Amino acid sequence: MVTFQQEKWADCVDEMRPIWPEHWASLALNQDEISLGVDEAKYEQGEALGCLHVVTARADGLLVGYHYGMLLNHLHYKDAGLMCYTDVYYLKPEYRKGPIGIKFLAAVMASLKAAGVVKFYMSTKIHSDNSRVLESLGMKPSDIILTKML
Repeated sequence: MVTFQQEKWADCVDEMRPIWPEHWASLALNQDEISLGVDEAKYEQGEALGCLHVVTARADGLLVGYHYGMLLNHLHYKDAGLMCYTDVYYLKPEYRKGPIGIKFLAAVMASLKAAGVVKFYMSTKIHSDNSRVLESLGMKPSDIILTKML
């Protein structure tokens, strides 16, 4: 059985570390120029400030996915309320079949709403496009992000 819950970074980071290389290898662009190097101290600071929001997916207690978001007031809309900017999300491939991915993201959104978030930002990679899933959950395209190595 797969469950979804909000957790503290400090309580699950040891379980996340072994998944990061698999996640990075499957999605990161420019891997020949940018290596994986998670700044754990910054995540700890985010948690200490109350800005980091972590939701996990667990299969019979084993960590199989995570979503990290930063909870902030938008610099242009300071009175609009708290917003969540997704930093990273991942669900192991064997758990992406059927409704698990949709249930996971719905749980993320429910957790954010319970935390007082009024707007949720989430992106998807062009080469691993999840936009149909995100749109099925009521999300709408708003920006196109372009990158270039300098």
